[in-house]
Amino acid sequence: MTDRVDMQLGERRRICLCVTSCNKAAFEITSAKYALRIGSETDASGECEIEQKSDSEVVISAVIQPQRKGATYTLDFTYEIPPEILITRVRVRVS
Repeated sequence: MTDRVDMQLGERRRICLCVTSCNKAAFEITSAKYALRIGSETDASGECEIEQKSDSEVVISAVIQPQRKGATYTLDFTYEIPPEILITRVRVRVS
């Protein structure tokens, strides 16, 4: 997984996160949300698309369009694999 994405101002892109089981056990992501933040301010948030690729692999994605040139955003994916809630953070740099 890439922990940083570089974008140009004006781009709208789908950012995907592939979640795989480390022991090939079956699992399901029951909910997933994203939040695009700059500092403590949330620029965009919403529900992620969830695509079950196999019993042990799920892809979650969000479409984002950062609005500030020269800024570095934080894109947080928060997803639930019961009984756990996990957060994966991706840095988004806009030039």
